[in-house]
Amino acid sequence: MRSSTGITALLALIVVAGCGGPRLGEEAESGGPFRVFFTADLTGASAALSRGLLSGMRVAVDSANAAGGIGGRPVVLDVNNDQNDPTKAVSALQERINSGSAPSLVYPGGSSAVALSLLPITTRSGILSMGATVAAQLNDPAKFPYHFGTAEPTAAYIPPFVDVARSHGFTKIAMIYSNDSTGRATEAGYRRDLQAAGLDFQSVGFPADALDVTPQLAQLQAGHPDALIFEGYGAPAQYIIRSRAGMRWTIPSFSTQLSATYPFVHNFSPAQLEGVRVIQANWTVDEGRTPAEMSTFIAQVKQTPEGQSLTETGVRMPVVAAATVQLVSYAAAHNGGKTDTESLIKALYKLPVDGAGATPWVTDSKGPNIYRFTPENHFLTAPSQMFVYVDPGAFDAQGMYVPGKRS
Repeated sequence: MRSSTGITALLALIVVAGCGGPRLGEEAESGGPFRVFFTADLTGASAALSRGLLSGMRVAVDSANAAGGIGGRPVVLDVNNDQNDPTKAVSALQERINSGSAPSLVYPGGSSAVALSLLPITTRSGILSMGATVAAQLNDPAKFPYHFGTAEPTAAYIPPFVDVARSHGFTKIAMIYSNDSTGRATEAGYRRDLQAAGLDFQSVGFPADALDVTPQLAQLQAGHPDALIFEGYGAPAQYIIRSRAGMRWTIPSFSTQLSATYPFVHNFSPAQLEGVRVIQANWTVDEGRTPAEMSTFIAQVKQTPEGQSLTETGVRMPVVAAATVQLVSYAAAHNGGKTDTESLIKALYKLPVDGAGATPWVTDSKGPNIYRFTPENHFLTAPSQMFVYVDPGAFDAQGMYVPGKRS
């Protein structure tokens, strides 16, 4: 289904067959609350990321309610701790649907594994979902016509590396990655695009709970690569750099988006970070001037219970989560106040090029509106020049990335 006609056809099938909860648009017509179901890991290994996401959701929900709700419906945020367990996330969502209080919008988890487990349910139930997980399988409007991505997809971060490789004359690239669903999906993307660009590519995965990845790095080193790409969220990124430094291997090393969130300068010396560069979206890097919309948003995030996450994972996490509610609010405000799934999607296909209030803290800062959805593409369209490689740094109190800053 790659057109609004296809979406309409599937909606008709759902209405006829029924799916255990309110039929599509039923609660919208009743004037009930606009329920936002947010599920993520709030107590496990990825809790820091999830807290950042949740802080943005709280700000966006409060802002929507202050403006009269979504389509005149008060917005209610329902938070679920799934501990990054797809089974727990599925159970919680199904419970909401079966109880007669089906969500109007689902934020489907903090990992691609959880999202992929929830999207068959939201699809059957005709529920709109939006999230910041970026596995390529999620951007499939034919299979998941009601799901949209609000973060730059992994694929968007690869062309900037290709540009760097060409400018430096790199021809042989190695990659080390955490052998989990996110790491494998990221490796597959880099492998595909780098080989398509004519670059030699080799990779090796390591167990997500590994404390030392020297054997894996040694395997890559034996291939005499020109550059290294490293992938892993949190502690795994630290172990990669620690093992690399222990080997005294100063090969030019480039982070993926996920590994870039680690505060390397707080944990390593300049000598240990020699040759390391991290990638950031330009709107998250502190260049001495923060747009007014971003400053206002940051101040609001700080007032949430999870506001301290700004210094842990940066402003990007709350932004990409808040964008879900912000976009839906904008869609309802520009489609006559309709809040059923099909009407919202039709409005999302008509977002303005310049943002024009749809996502002000992102699109009005350093470039055109990256939220340009079409029936064929439900993820962001981010130009290569939006990304920059910078010296390892850390997030400041505002959640902006400061290259080279030390605590």
